[in-house]
Amino acid sequence: MKIDAIRRVYRGFRPFFFITLAGFFLTCGPDSAPVGVSRPVEQFTLPNGMQIVLKENHASSMVTSLVFVKAGSKYESRLNNGVTHFLEHLLFNGTATRTQEEIANGIERLGGYINAFTNKDFTAYLVLMPKEFIDYGLANQADMLFNSVIPEDKIPKERGIVIEEIRMGNDAETAPAESFFEEKAMAGTPYERPIIGYESIIANIPREAIIDYYKSFYAPNNMMALIIGDFEPSKMRQLLENTFGKFPRVELPAPPQFSYQPLSDNNIYRTAAATKSTYINLSLEAPHYLQKEYFAFTLLADYLGDRDASPLAQVLMAGPNPMAGEVSAYLETKEEFSRFNIQIITESTDLADSIMALTEKTLADKNLLVPLPEVLEGYKVSRRCQEIYLSEKLHYYGFMKAPLLAVTGWDFFSTLQDNIDSVTAADFMAAADRYLNPPRFVATVVYPTSGEKDRPFVSVGPSEKEVKDYYAQLSLPVHNLEAGKDFRMPETGQVAEAETRHASYLREILPNGLTVIIKSNPDSRVFALNVLGKSRSATEPDGQDGITDFVNRLIERGTVNRTAEQLSRDLAAIGAQVTLYDNPWIPYDDRYTSRRFSFMKFETIDQFAAEGLKIFAEMVRQPRFDSVEVEKVRQEMMGLLGRNSGSPYKVGRDKFYANLFKGTPYAKTIEGTFRSIGTIQAADLKAHHARMYSPENMIITVGTNEDPAQILAMLKEEFGAMPAIGYKPPEMTRPDTSAGVARAHEKMEKEQVYIYLGHLLPDAFSPEAAALDVAGEILSRRLADTLREKQGLAYSVGASVNLDQKLGWLVCSMGTGLANYEKALSGILAQIEGLKKQAPSAEELETAVNSLWGSYLTANLSRINQAYYMAVYEFMGLGYNYGDKYIGEIRKVTPEQVQAAAQKYFDTRNYVLATAGNI
Repeated sequence: MKIDAIRRVYRGFRPFFFITLAGFFLTCGPDSAPVGVSRPVEQFTLPNGMQIVLKENHASSMVTSLVFVKAGSKYESRLNNGVTHFLEHLLFNGTATRTQEEIANGIERLGGYINAFTNKDFTAYLVLMPKEFIDYGLANQADMLFNSVIPEDKIPKERGIVIEEIRMGNDAETAPAESFFEEKAMAGTPYERPIIGYESIIANIPREAIIDYYKSFYAPNNMMALIIGDFEPSKMRQLLENTFGKFPRVELPAPPQFSYQPLSDNNIYRTAAATKSTYINLSLEAPHYLQKEYFAFTLLADYLGDRDASPLAQVLMAGPNPMAGEVSAYLETKEEFSRFNIQIITESTDLADSIMALTEKTLADKNLLVPLPEVLEGYKVSRRCQEIYLSEKLHYYGFMKAPLLAVTGWDFFSTLQDNIDSVTAADFMAAADRYLNPPRFVATVVYPTSGEKDRPFVSVGPSEKEVKDYYAQLSLPVHNLEAGKDFRMPETGQVAEAETRHASYLREILPNGLTVIIKSNPDSRVFALNVLGKSRSATEPDGQDGITDFVNRLIERGTVNRTAEQLSRDLAAIGAQVTLYDNPWIPYDDRYTSRRFSFMKFETIDQFAAEGLKIFAEMVRQPRFDSVEVEKVRQEMMGLLGRNSGSPYKVGRDKFYANLFKGTPYAKTIEGTFRSIGTIQAADLKAHHARMYSPENMIITVGTNEDPAQILAMLKEEFGAMPAIGYKPPEMTRPDTSAGVARAHEKMEKEQVYIYLGHLLPDAFSPEAAALDVAGEILSRRLADTLREKQGLAYSVGASVNLDQKLGWLVCSMGTGLANYEKALSGILAQIEGLKKQAPSAEELETAVNSLWGSYLTANLSRINQAYYMAVYEFMGLGYNYGDKYIGEIRKVTPEQVQAAAQKYFDTRNYVLATAGNI
């Protein structure tokens, strides 16, 4: 079951830029017309009290449904803390008429995607389906939400999964800082409790208490559904009434009662912890969302979080030796109050007091906190354009919108952007004068332990005895779980390919060697451009691992003609979104980052295409490489390397690749090493940029609604004059195959052990390529089903087959507790052997193939991702339109071919085993 991908956003995700929903008609810029085919958003309430929001978007033939339940850690107590999140897991385990396997496989068999996550204020359940099967997806949600039976035999393994998730979270570099900050900043409110709870509670809370919580909060009058995608509103309204409208209202528990006291004094709390960096967090009193000043604070978060314009970042990150490596800000909105939060990361613990003093001084100077008019207008334009970009990514749209929509309700939410657009400089000044004169805050400083004198902070919940004693004396009601026996899922027809949207392609290799590919269709207003730099690791000189990442980070730090601040302002003015490297704060975002190539993504909207292309071409061709910015980026990368060195997942991954590809460029780390990043000079960066982004080493792909010939002319104007330098990257050679088990281990004082196991495979042009892809998916599903869902050994486990130009590789990965290590390792090997001995059933094969199909559809929802994958396919030599053929290829695979490929290539005697953790 693929419920790991984005399941948790409570930890490891930092909201740099909260995106807001625009009004009924979306515009971008003061003079723009309503967005293409966008239609009014419809909101209504079913007779049973369930709120519905319908948002049409016909850019793809997919529909997503995100149901919010007003149940989260806010509604818990000290002794059932974590029950909401535990329940979220359990709702995937069976209903009155369907098993856990039928729930997951039913969605994935139809090319859908299912997921959920828990917040402090709510729990959200999502399905993403091809539009012809959205009735099945909605019925699946309704059955889970109202008819789950919390099977007693599933609870032990789910306890194990959640406990492993707790341990995985505790091992995260940022975990102690986040926990300490939550406890202090939200002290005296229900928000001080962690979402995931504590091991002592999860291990001992009885089934009856979970069921009582479920029946108390999971009612239609305590839910809201946001439906986005390709549907006809009147038909969708009827479908929702038929699906969700039959469930009765329930008398809900009284909301948690507490008396919120606004911050009046400034308090700073300090502690040592098992971290690599020092984390400074401030939580400032901010206006409630119903107050006028709230909208100015929304834009203030954009301003202070903007590295190149923020007065706070300019103070703390100035010069070649900045005091801080990162500064971010976000507005946290609760039903009862709001907080304005700032996070600062530094590698210099001894500077913490100076950083705090400068931060307080900057916040108290209201003249510094009012951006220039053009900067303020740029943030407004960016927010409206972000709405368009995010609307293409149906499931991400729901996840990003969920926190604010679920807390504030639709009436506020639907007018938010219009209110933000009305904010003036005078409003900024008035808001700062009221709330930041002087600033009132709670702050925490969490610094690395130093010797035995420092006792590291650990978040501690109730003891096991206290939990057991509490539930032993608690009298709980008995609830009827049989009501769902009459529920029937809709019949589904045979899966067919999604309808093909009209698109025209144009491919040309320019005289200087630059490959250009353009895809045009009318489905979206987004202008998306991707630059692929070929052979990332192979192009990096020996001893300069990570130099490509270094160059990409500098590309956004100014051009020959624009300073970093000017560049940031010009991009904001056209609502542009630029992605040049992995964002470490967004889970699983690194799937786009590869040793095989580099990428640069650029998005704006159609009306700004020409201007945007000029700016981005200037960034690619003429980065400034300012000496001060070089040192800033170096410090940021060194801090990131330090934090990564505390992650078993990342340490284990790098050890795996270093050993699997020993003696080849793929053995290098993408982020580099302390030594390589520390010794790279400005001249090295310029020379590498000239090689990596020479015209013959680039592929530029574009997604647009304009005439391809017109876009090609624009690309020729901006890139056609670039001189070819005759560069040809070294070819990747196949490393020697491991004989026996090649082991590599990094001992780390962590709660989990991370396992990477795998070996080489043939390349993407092998006759068995499609069968290997399917075999990898089936192996991943069997690992998850056996080691996670049946045995509860892990929160995160899976396998993948990766096929490259010259070679391929299998990797199985898993994070598990120390006591489970041997069982987990033998379990992985047993599942590999099992696939060799037992061919998949026809149903298992169908589910795996359709799951791959659904993943493909999901990955290509947005125009920028379509451009990205076109470039990857072209680089691989498969052809830019290979994605159109891929599903057809894997649909031809038979069970016998899967087993034969596994028997021929999957090896349990000769492989690389890399581990990181306390073994």
